[in-house]
Amino acid sequence: MDHTSQPRVSNTEEGAKGKPKDESSQILEQLKKGLHTVKVSKFDATEVQRKLEGELFEKWHEKCETIKVLDIPDENLDDFLDHMKFVNGMDDDTIRRAKAIKFSRRGLEIKVVEWKFNKDEKVDKSGARYGMMALCRSADQKAVDCMYVIYSMDFKIAPKEIVTEKTHKYFWGLFSYTTQDVKKVERSLGVKSIKSLQNFFRMKALQGFYSEGLIDSINYVPSIEDIPDSADKQF
Repeated sequence: MDHTSQPRVSNTEEGAKGKPKDESSQILEQLKKGLHTVKVSKFDATEVQRKLEGELFEKWHEKCETIKVLDIPDENLDDFLDHMKFVNGMDDDTIRRAKAIKFSRRGLEIKVVEWKFNKDEKVDKSGARYGMMALCRSADQKAVDCMYVIYSMDFKIAPKEIVTEKTHKYFWGLFSYTTQDVKKVERSLGVKSIKSLQNFFRMKALQGFYSEGLIDSINYVPSIEDIPDSADKQF
């Protein structure tokens, strides 16, 4: 099977090469364990969604796609990740970090990577694409299983309106009237809001995994301040 051109969604208990049931279960548990290390604040994400649905954004559309790929041989992993770059916008640095799973010193090691890919250079222009992938090394260290989610959101930020009033007088000031000049100015979300969007994307990704039954729980924390920064994060 060509994993690079047609990722296979599997709901079976055995892998593509007849992997033993107990090993498949171990790998699934490891993938779940890896994704459980990702912390998200549901409260902050809900606040972001409230803004998305409110007056800050003129439009908002979202979708989520979750895929599980089994038994990617070591020799095919590079091609599979190149496919992820071409189809799902995985950047070179994320590919490098994902490839590191091949050099794990023991079987059943896990790695979680995430990346963003946007229509525009900035996340706050007109939309965002976000990906999260969990990878697990097989027990014999010859293949990799992974599951990933692609979350996409299209939006348009409502411009800020600046209203300037000007008073006009005539007949030596005996009469007057007021006019308004309305100017629309583009606005961005700002660094703090981008951090909140990062948390929002992660929650959406994990909810995608959860809704498909690929994970059993989501690691919610009270606030984004409880989420440590990581060198693996690309926002």
